[in-house]
Amino acid sequence: MCGIVGFNWNDKNLVKAMSDLIRHRGPDDYGFYTDKYISLGSRRLSIIDLSRGKQPISNEDGTKWIVFNGEIYNFIELRQELQKKKHKFRTDTDTEVILHAYEEYGRKCVERFNGMFAFAIWDSKNRELFIARDRLGKKPLFYYHSGKKFIFASEIKSILKAGIKASINKEALYFYLTYGYTPTKKSIFNNINKLEAGCTLLFKDFKIGIERYWQIDLSNKINESEDFFVKKIREHLDSAVRKRLIADVPVGAFLSGGLDSSAIVAYIKKYKNDLKTFSISFDYSQFDESKYARMVSEKFDTGHHDISFDADDVRELLPKLVKQYDEPFGDPSMVPTYLVSKVARKHVTVSLSGDGGDESFLGYERYLQYRLLALQEYLPKKFISPLLSLPFGKLRNYLEFIRLNQYKKYAELRANFKSDLRKNLFLGNFDFSDYCKKFFVYPDYLDNISNADINTYLVDDILTKLDRSSMFVSLEARAPFLDYGFMEFSAKIPMRLKLKGAEPKYILKKSLVGILPKSIIYRKKQGFTFPLEIYMRKELKDLINGSLAEKSELDRYISRDYINKLLRLHYNKEKDYTSGLWTMFILKLWLDQYSNRIN
Repeated sequence: MCGIVGFNWNDKNLVKAMSDLIRHRGPDDYGFYTDKYISLGSRRLSIIDLSRGKQPISNEDGTKWIVFNGEIYNFIELRQELQKKKHKFRTDTDTEVILHAYEEYGRKCVERFNGMFAFAIWDSKNRELFIARDRLGKKPLFYYHSGKKFIFASEIKSILKAGIKASINKEALYFYLTYGYTPTKKSIFNNINKLEAGCTLLFKDFKIGIERYWQIDLSNKINESEDFFVKKIREHLDSAVRKRLIADVPVGAFLSGGLDSSAIVAYIKKYKNDLKTFSISFDYSQFDESKYARMVSEKFDTGHHDISFDADDVRELLPKLVKQYDEPFGDPSMVPTYLVSKVARKHVTVSLSGDGGDESFLGYERYLQYRLLALQEYLPKKFISPLLSLPFGKLRNYLEFIRLNQYKKYAELRANFKSDLRKNLFLGNFDFSDYCKKFFVYPDYLDNISNADINTYLVDDILTKLDRSSMFVSLEARAPFLDYGFMEFSAKIPMRLKLKGAEPKYILKKSLVGILPKSIIYRKKQGFTFPLEIYMRKELKDLINGSLAEKSELDRYISRDYINKLLRLHYNKEKDYTSGLWTMFILKLWLDQYSNRIN
């Protein structure tokens, strides 16, 4: 695992300075390559071939150079394949395998990689820079392109170091306030973009071209028995976990006590006797899953570490995390995720996680809500239209809502602030439903919802949080449920087996019977987050209310009158604006730190 940077001119001092800013991503080693047309830099966290994996790495004649962030889990098989084609290797690293695969297969090489990655290959003969990001966006890649200048990096802070003029992208800012994260392609800064998951970028002759090489396909469902799917799920999960145990350093696992992380621990123990696991315990029992984590730990005999968490941790860590993320990021679970990563790093260098199971197998409660809404679409218009004229505000709003098409419903239900409030709160008119529209291409409503979640929420929230929180402390996090082969198979499972009646993750749960205790499999999902609503009304009330009530840079983007109105309604318990006020609070902290760098 590494951090990478680069740009299309020669400046050794700048490439070193940009690399130093992401030292946390790779504290073990660093390296640079420069010529007349390119500068490449890398920070390395040693996982495979600890002594000889220094980057950048070149091919035999020095005409191609690579910097790479991530892991290729099938690199041994690819190496053997390439050796048969007369390629010679100087190291045992997956980095060198990528470079030789590029020589052999060209840009199509990415289709052969199973892993998490973002890499850049400089071809000096053709004077072109080839960049790729993994299928699901597990590893980040940002870039800046303006005129003849091109810059890329694992984190935005390195691009800003190059002295570009930073200005806020208002559309991304209001998207963040609405959903809690900035959208794929865009960042919070104008002209700094994200390379989309499953895409490659070619920079040549001062121009960029972007191509997609992978997209999840939910259209080819398999009509088989439940026993067939149980067998296949077990095989895929076993294979995905086994691949992710390859390392020359200690490997552990996050263990929340939920279904997904518990399943990962169960499968790790098939191959690894000495396993350390890590969980968080919260100070309010209704949010605390630690007893379930201990139950799983005891069953599988892991060396378990439980970390206590309270409001003081939020108060202490937030300023540091807001700065680290480079962009405003509104998922409150970033705090406990960072804390559990920090403790894990004291014991291991790699930790497996259960992320991705909810998106692949419909684990969120909202999927049941979406199904019920889909059924209501079949209400005849002649039944709805007369009711719209009745003077009952809530009923009228609800009936108008169910008349919306699928993607508009999805966009509205996922929003922190509903459309009527956004019009008054935001100093600008922004409708983000069209952003979701392109993912609604299937006949089945749940396929569309799953497709939207995988392409938005998963990559821009869940995987962003996992990457930043773990890499901040130089820990590599691996997610077996996000093995692309496993995801391609899960996409073929009929939705009726994922959400059966009111039972989420039905077929995954059935697959784990006999492997996990039924008390773990069938207990109600809690979700990994701290008691935000309670903290905001009690322990953190003065901090958050005081911060939002004062005049600040926030007033440039949000109506001051409506901020005060929301605070009043929330703290008088007339309305619950927990999520919305939290995203505004994070934006306020971010603006406090970045306002002096913004034009």
